[in-house]
Amino acid sequence: MTTQTKKRLGIAVVLILIIGGLLMVQRRTPFDIFLTKNYTIVTKDEQIAYLKQHEQKMTDYVMSENSKVTSVQWDWDSLKIEAGGGPITSNNWIAIEAKFNNIKDSSFMAQWPLKDEKYFPKISDIFLSQPLRVNGGTKIYE
Repeated sequence: MTTQTKKRLGIAVVLILIIGGLLMVQRRTPFDIFLTKNYTIVTKDEQIAYLKQHEQKMTDYVMSENSKVTSVQWDWDSLKIEAGGGPITSNNWIAIEAKFNNIKDSSFMAQWPLKDEKYFPKISDIFLSQPLRVNGGTKIYE
C-alpha cells in the first residue's frame, strides 16, 4: 500500500466514524436507557412508591399531632422534591399535601428533610410544615 492510499483509507475511516456517530445520536437504540437515565437521583415516582409503603406510619404521625384526626387522605400528585435554603446552607426536602377526616376543605402539608436528592426520606423525620386547616385553609383545626 502506498502512502497516498493509507492517507485516503485513514480519512475514509474517520469520516465513516463521524457519520456513524451522528446517525447514532439521531436514532434511538435499546441501550439509550443506560445512557440517559441518571441512576444516582431518585425519581418522583420512586419517592411516591417509597412513601406509600410507609403510609400508615405517616398517618399515625399526623393522628398523634391532633387527637381529633381519625383519617388522612394523602394527595400523591402533590409530592414535591425541592432544594431550598439560603446562601449559607442549602437543604433538600420532600413535601406532600393531604386532607383529613374526609373534610373537603381541609388541608395540611407534611415534609421531610433529604440528605440530598439521591436519597429517600427517613420516615421518622416527618413534620408538619403547614398546620391542619379547614375552610379552605382560613381556619386552623383544633
